[in-house]
Amino acid sequence: MGMFDTIIFDRSIPCPKCGAEICSDQTKAFECTLDDYRVGDCVAHAEEIRIVRDELFCGKCTAFTGAYYYLAVYRGILVGIEQEREAAEALLRSFNFEKLLLWYHEMYRQRERACGATHRAEMFMHNVCEWFEGGYDKMAPEDRRSLLFIWNRDILEKSETSLAALHHFLAECEAEAKAGDDNGQMSLW
Repeated sequence: MGMFDTIIFDRSIPCPKCGAEICSDQTKAFECTLDDYRVGDCVAHAEEIRIVRDELFCGKCTAFTGAYYYLAVYRGILVGIEQEREAAEALLRSFNFEKLLLWYHEMYRQRERACGATHRAEMFMHNVCEWFEGGYDKMAPEDRRSLLFIWNRDILEKSETSLAALHHFLAECEAEAKAGDDNGQMSLW
């Protein structure tokens, strides 16, 4: 099938052939970058206002169902998924601009968190290289400079190899993401 994106439905659609609940489907209507999209996500350029028709695929039947669903895109944001074209058109005609602004603000916050996570990972990788290539892993703790590696020292000191340091870092990130999910926050990873 090649590259595609996955649309995660806000409410499942029953398969007209077998009755199975279909919770997502693949589409080639957007950038085909293997991304997952939900209502409220940016799927296109900000000037795009359109309705995309896609045929529903059932994983249980392993076949296209002959039924269609409609993706309503307003100013590049997926604003709704409907089973009838008329409902998708009505959604676009009556869409609330304030809701769109709130979604843009949330996307900006997600972008800022992603940039922070990327910066943190890059900084850690540089620290790992400097730590092991510079011989800091062989020094006694009192011989290491006090401010060097301040953000990652705990992980580096408990790691015997650079690969172990990466595993410790990933485990810490996953624990933070789980704690964020448990508190109703978005994760960094």
